[in-house]
Amino acid sequence: IPTKTFLALKTSVAITPLETTTNLSAIDPSLVTAAAAHLVSDTDSFSSSIVTSLSPLLSNDNISKAFNVATFGPQLLWVLMILLPNTTITKKIMGTQAPIIAFSLVHLFIVIASASQKDGTAPIAEFNDVFDPSGNPQLAMVNMMRYPNFVSEEWSHVLTWDLFVGRMVWLDGIKRGIFTGHSVLFCNLIGPPGYLIHCATCLLTGKGLVGNEVPEDDE
Repeated sequence: IPTKTFLALKTSVAITPLETTTNLSAIDPSLVTAAAAHLVSDTDSFSSSIVTSLSPLLSNDNISKAFNVATFGPQLLWVLMILLPNTTITKKIMGTQAPIIAFSLVHLFIVIASASQKDGTAPIAEFNDVFDPSGNPQLAMVNMMRYPNFVSEEWSHVLTWDLFVGRMVWLDGIKRGIFTGHSVLFCNLIGPPGYLIHCATCLLTGKGLVGNEVPEDDE
């Protein structure tokens, strides 16, 4: 509660430990309402100031920069997994979740920054059309691509998940001694078919597919 309002409440009735129950009923309801109104107003002002202060950071220019980071940043990681899969540097970098987390954060920034822009994202009505089987979902998706920030969000979304799957394929190769260079390459180029190529490689080399990975119950 703002200081002035709080002091007004405090001085409107003298409250002592023994008189608390009695004096609470003596507080003017209009004063309580005024205090609440001031509190809401102050909260709104604080929120507005935060948005205003973050506006330079959540700009379209920074969204464009984040788009470039999401596009070009993972490429060195792909090179490591494809050409140098068994080296110490590749294992140190890609053996942890850090790269996936980093590019997930880039994607999150694009989502938040886009949502903060006026008309920064595709209207929700158009997004709903993508999941309307009675309409033309493909055309709806094409129409949504007119929005640059939506393209940025979708592109970073796809690239981050491609990297996630590519790392999973590479890691399986490391664990089970399977060549994965070609599979990881296609994970980068066309996504899911790269994973299918890895599955085919596992079968053709006699390694088999990974079974149920859920730990068995101790019971």
